[in-house]
Amino acid sequence: MEKPSGKQEVKSPCRLVCRLNESGMCVGCFRLLDEIANWETMSNEERFDVLRKAHLRMQLQNIQI
Repeated sequence: MEKPSGKQEVKSPCRLVCRLNESGMCVGCFRLLDEIANWETMSNEERFDVLRKAHLRMQLQNIQI
């Protein structure tokens, strides 16, 4: 995953699935509820960190299946 350069805005990874699993993680974008709720007020650096974590969650879920 590559960091955005300059003032490029980090876009939401929402896939319009919007359903939380029993752990409070969205099954569409792999973000936690607080990450989704706070997305609009986050800096690009914070958003990138959330995307990185969500990507890792997605990979871990695929391994556990």
